[in-house]
Amino acid sequence: MTESSSMLAVVKEHYGPGFSLRSVPIPVPPPGWVRVRVRAVGICGSDLPIFEGIRPVPLPLIPGHETVGEVEALGEGVEGWAVGDRVAVDMVVACGRCRFCRIGRPTLCERLMELGIHTHGGFAEYMIAPARNLHRLPEPLTWEEGTAADPLASAYHGMRMAGPLDGATVAVFGTGAIGLYAIQLARHLGAWRILAVGRREAPLQQARELGADEGISIQRENPVEGIRARTGGLGADIVIEATGAPEIFPQVIEAAAPGGRILILGVFHEPTHLDAGRLVRKELQLWGSLCYTWDEYEYCLQLLAERRIRPLISHVFPLQEMGTALALLHRREALKIVIRPNP
Repeated sequence: MTESSSMLAVVKEHYGPGFSLRSVPIPVPPPGWVRVRVRAVGICGSDLPIFEGIRPVPLPLIPGHETVGEVEALGEGVEGWAVGDRVAVDMVVACGRCRFCRIGRPTLCERLMELGIHTHGGFAEYMIAPARNLHRLPEPLTWEEGTAADPLASAYHGMRMAGPLDGATVAVFGTGAIGLYAIQLARHLGAWRILAVGRREAPLQQARELGADEGISIQRENPVEGIRARTGGLGADIVIEATGAPEIFPQVIEAAAPGGRILILGVFHEPTHLDAGRLVRKELQLWGSLCYTWDEYEYCLQLLAERRIRPLISHVFPLQEMGTALALLHRREALKIVIRPNP
């Protein structure tokens, strides 16, 4: 148990850019919840619009949802967990009672709450979470590696929805963390050929190291023409959008082969253009994907623990250096940053 009544936290206090580093009360877990001593939390691409003030969230808010740590206190009625247990915390808090929860679609819950977005998250020394959102962190994984479960599960959820990849040609637009996890998963799930589409050479090279057969630089060639040239003029069987950039989406449609599948993993904060006529004439299937289920998160923890998927971590910073971490991301000088509130 902590002896202090306050903790250090990154707090989004007002609309517009910026955040504050504050001393705030340590949260008390209500019945059915636990308090976690946060050991590591990844900065997600979806955190950046929160810090920039683009994404509406309830204020004040402690963001952060790629969280691992140790159980530090139990709320009333919590069973099966003990103080000191190593845990990973998934962000999806579903009601369990609405029609979508009852049919196994918790990501569509009518009362969906996401930790770090709709309520306080992990950019703090402590956080609280429902006990049902905890997963045991496998011993082979370090604190930093455990944070990879969330983005990996987000990619896996969509790729499961999009159907079998056996023997397919897959094109992945975006070489950030989600795109690189999608590439690794495509290889794991049996894709025959994987094409990575990106802007900068270093991430494209990493994509090749992680399983992509070829990298297509949009600085050097038109990505649609590049994909068609490598697929006999047809396009890719499955195209994965992992950028969240509105201007990219029309190219994603054109890069798909007739009868192909398109999966949107990127989070869009601005409208994009969709030529529905092309969708119809090419008989394309289109999927959007949000978060993950408890089982998918658990599976991804095991993939990481068994070293079937490589965790992506480029930098580690203490909580007090959040500003430095965000500046690196804005300059595109970091792939994936993990924050360590407690060493």
